[in-house]
Amino acid sequence: MIRLARPTAILLVVLACVLPFGSAQAAPGTENIAIAITEQDESRVFDFAWDVSRQRGDGVVDHLNAATARARCIRCGATAIAFQIVLVSGSPTTVTPRNTAEAINLECTECVTVAEARQFVRVVPVPVRFTGAGRAVLADVRSQLSALEAQNLSVDQLHQAVEAQEARVLEVLRNELVLKSAPDTEADVLEGRLRQAADLG
Repeated sequence: MIRLARPTAILLVVLACVLPFGSAQAAPGTENIAIAITEQDESRVFDFAWDVSRQRGDGVVDHLNAATARARCIRCGATAIAFQIVLVSGSPTTVTPRNTAEAINLECTECVTVAEARQFVRVVPVPVRFTGAGRAVLADVRSQLSALEAQNLSVDQLHQAVEAQEARVLEVLRNELVLKSAPDTEADVLEGRLRQAADLG
């Protein structure tokens, strides 16, 4: 099963795009990668990557979020999940975040591979932060996604579980992101100041 990223406009203007995996190198510290590979019969491999990144200034935003799952065995499975949130303050010269998900069965018999990647990018003119409630929700999202390793879910059930946690992240980004200089700013006021947003998943 292969899931590829599709860009979706959320707020005002989307300048982000999805490039082929490996077409460019992200700057150090901007990569969030989950890799699950197995070649052992009747084995299960799970990898989960989580990143909340903040960047300031007028530089390049080229964060990479990637999930890769591969299996070459009998009755085995590989699951990779990657979630990345990027908050950028300032006026970046280039905004080209990349989000990829690749799941491949190589001559497998009764194998299941799943790759789920979600990337959320917000660019604002001034620094922002999450409220305490927002941080608590994100911590729980991370915990819930990590806990999927111990659950025996079908491909559809796993996808639904990831979608549910994606919705929670989007809710936090809509309602629990405030200006650092004015922490009491209402979410709708902050939304009006957002220059661009891109969610890739």
